[in-house]
Amino acid sequence: GIPTMPSKPPVHTAQSTLLQRGLFPNELNDDSTRLELEKKIKNLELLNNYDRQIKERIKSTKESEGIIPNLILTGNVSRIKSKGYTYGSSSAYFTSICPDMKNDFLDIKLDFFNPSVIDQIAYLRVNIYRFDNRNSTEARTFVLEELYEVKPQNNLIRISNDFSKGKYEILYGFIFKKELEAKYPSFNFKKCIVTKE
Repeated sequence: GIPTMPSKPPVHTAQSTLLQRGLFPNELNDDSTRLELEKKIKNLELLNNYDRQIKERIKSTKESEGIIPNLILTGNVSRIKSKGYTYGSSSAYFTSICPDMKNDFLDIKLDFFNPSVIDQIAYLRVNIYRFDNRNSTEARTFVLEELYEVKPQNNLIRISNDFSKGKYEILYGFIFKKELEAKYPSFNFKKCIVTKE
């Protein structure tokens, strides 16, 4: 039969090479145009998100007197978190003023007496529990548990203050490296009771 003429002349671009290899649809149907657009929008969102994270990091650094907050530990921390622990005191190791819940962030600053102790610390730990009501004597509801790196100085743990109103118990401190293999490592912590109005 007589070959039918193409409805439009072939375009010699990367697209036509793809067409020859059969990797590109003959007509950009609505679906692929939409997918292409969605991909572009998604990339923009990711960029904006990344941009926002950087801005937040800069803002939080400025607000904490130029100190960069300690990083949260990721990786195989669920195994550590699921372990029970025994209570130890922090008073021989660091001083700290209980954080308040008035600002956008919950800032926990730990000042270690002896810098040489820092080499022996595995990580910093924060546990937060909520009291059922203002008159409760025991905080029963688990809210948060995070592990943080320890730094030679300027140890600042920063948590976004998106807690609901109420009364909270905050335990924060550290665990020694030598305790990691113990069945119940000793958690040397300071305990604070704080209220968000």
